[in-house]
Amino acid sequence: MRDDRRQFIEGVFHDWWEGLTDSKNDGRRADRAALARLRRLDMADFGQGLEPDLTLALGEDGFRKLYRRIRAIKDLPEDYEPDLVTAAVTLARIRKDAAKRKTAAMLGGPDDDARKMKEVRFLRLMRVSTSGDLFNEARRLAALLDRQAPVGELGASLLLWRHVPRVRRDWARAYYGLDTEGLEPTETDIAKPEPASP
Repeated sequence: MRDDRRQFIEGVFHDWWEGLTDSKNDGRRADRAALARLRRLDMADFGQGLEPDLTLALGEDGFRKLYRRIRAIKDLPEDYEPDLVTAAVTLARIRKDAAKRKTAAMLGGPDDDARKMKEVRFLRLMRVSTSGDLFNEARRLAALLDRQAPVGELGASLLLWRHVPRVRRDWARAYYGLDTEGLEPTETDIAKPEPASP
């Protein structure tokens, strides 16, 4: 997916979240009832196993506003709708936008003691293949992040998670701190050449 398309999707999620939370005005006019209803959305079995309940989500005005904006984007992956529910439910749990950061970098760190999300759980997230599994893993993210995240980046990532492999690769680099500009290799990262024999 092109970077400009990804940025547009991030903007859609950010604007939608901003409209519900009214975070620019300290939430004075936040739609708390809509946010609470979105947080309560769960999974249902439609004959293919558990997946996010799109039917119930479509009954929520707050979700329909997001749905209309996302649906207008061309070239979205097939079967994106359950993942849109996951993104909406997850963002409804976020209270503060950490716009300049990356979600995976906020979850990760140099070692497991410093990480908000332990490596075993992160690897489980990396292996997600169904919309139900993604929903289960994603709904824990807000609590791990202390209710703050870059909402545009997080929403776009969850929407594209199962469909665009680059999303997972980007998250893995950020989680392990490998995408930091100016990151210098350490001596252990560089194989030292054997001394030449005389």
